[in-house]
Amino acid sequence: MITVLAVVCQNGGTYNSAKCICLSDFYGPLCEFSRDSITTELPIEGTILVNAEVVVTITNFDYTEELQDRRSEAYESFARHFQQEMAKIYGSVPGYEGMKILRIRPVASSRRGARVRRARGASVSSPVGASLSVDHKVIFRTTASPNLTEEFQNKTQELVQKLREIADSQSNCENNFIVCFRVPPSPIIKNMTKSTSFDALCQQRAPVGYQDYYYALNTSSTIRCVTNCTANTPGTIDCHHGECRVTRAGPQCFCPDESLYWYTGTQCSGRVSKVAAGLWGVATVVLACITFAVLLVIRRKRRKRNTPATVEASRYKNEGGTCMASDGFVLNNSNTTNPGREGSGGQHWGGGGTTAAPPAPPLTPSPPTHVPNRRQPTELHSFAVTGQHRHPGVCPQ
Repeated sequence: MITVLAVVCQNGGTYNSAKCICLSDFYGPLCEFSRDSITTELPIEGTILVNAEVVVTITNFDYTEELQDRRSEAYESFARHFQQEMAKIYGSVPGYEGMKILRIRPVASSRRGARVRRARGASVSSPVGASLSVDHKVIFRTTASPNLTEEFQNKTQELVQKLREIADSQSNCENNFIVCFRVPPSPIIKNMTKSTSFDALCQQRAPVGYQDYYYALNTSSTIRCVTNCTANTPGTIDCHHGECRVTRAGPQCFCPDESLYWYTGTQCSGRVSKVAAGLWGVATVVLACITFAVLLVIRRKRRKRNTPATVEASRYKNEGGTCMASDGFVLNNSNTTNPGREGSGGQHWGGGGTTAAPPAPPLTPSPPTHVPNRRQPTELHSFAVTGQHRHPGVCPQ
């Protein structure tokens, strides 16, 4: 039986039995990548970004330690839900752009010791209580005017009024389909102030879990939100042979065809073909084998050329100092001792053992017929006379 694994699409994507259908802010096989830039229609000139810090107590959500990890699934799920619900409240205030969670803290409540779900499935008691406090920044956009201070105060009062109205009218807080909260007597932690850059605006318009990687780029008449994967920007990452994509861990280089290439650098640089490397390796081995074979043949030829003279010279020395020349004469080495003669030898002429005196040598000595191994001159004997020697050797060439 074949088991088909279910495809889990990320970031709100849905699977249609063929592929993941991604939301407008995402792309990729599993909707795992965020767009590398966000275009706004806000003009740079005259646009002012202001923010105020507010705190509320959430009563229908349990506090867990996973909420301290901004990359955990628990935090992202809560942050997304909290932003959606609070946008319904703050969205009625003119100029609302978004909000950003600053801190999540446990708060003692009447449900002390409530059981909460942990990351590994074990149920343990919350360290303080089930409720949680959320400090967050509310961001508004406005235009330059002579009465900015008064406008800030009016927006702050309007925020507090909206919070109290919703808190007083909430009901059915036993489930977590809505965010039920209480407003403390002083919900404003920090009064509304002007932002020094538009980065906060871009972070509010970025998807949850990817906000920290977006910043404002003031290169045109409108505000443009970019990342380090956006082309032609000061912070663009050069991925060489690869592509830059915005992931939950930040902008990263993805190298193509890793089954065909090795990449020596961290940003897809130094691409080396695996096929070419394999061919070079084979060529190197073949060249080494050919070189070794050639050297071996040369060495054997040299050894073969030197072997006859060495062997025959040794035989000439060991067999009484005699050898047979190709013309039928036997050469005798006078340095060897022949037990069948007296003296150091001499030339024997005629047959029947008769010895004659050798002829006088010429005034000018002629070169010897053969000088084996540069030894003393040899005596020339008739083959018939010296035939009594057993197994005469063959003269070395």
